[in-house]
Amino acid sequence: MHAARLARCARAAALSGLLGGCAQTPATLEPIDAPKLGALDSAYDRAKWRWVRNPDGRALLTHTELAKCFVDPQPPQDVHDPGFTVKRSEKTIGSTRYEVMSVFEKNDFWEAIYVRPGAKRPVLSVYALGRCQEEAERILAAYEKALGSEKK
Repeated sequence: MHAARLARCARAAALSGLLGGCAQTPATLEPIDAPKLGALDSAYDRAKWRWVRNPDGRALLTHTELAKCFVDPQPPQDVHDPGFTVKRSEKTIGSTRYEVMSVFEKNDFWEAIYVRPGAKRPVLSVYALGRCQEEAERILAAYEKALGSEKK
């Protein structure tokens, strides 16, 4: 089996434990210290977000008020799995036009990945639509503001 497919399967199993579904017992998320993320460090509201370790070992932000709301500040770039459909769009956040890749497994939303123009890696991804995605975009707006102030 292709290595990216194996990673995707492990990631799906870990995320399904986080998001509920058929899991018999909910995953216990280990609180962790914040990783160093440069300008993104100051972009999230520490009263609304806390760091946890996902069962697959990745550091994620989880929202303190919204259930099942997770943001990955260092998302894997493995959306080219044959079981996924990627819909590309653009969204202006701050004064920057982001590419947004919305990933679906069949008709089910999987994640939205935000890529800044010219960047080699996505800035972050979010695993839920609605208010969770709005909160993630607030992080990106603060990130853009932090980047703007660094240039001055």
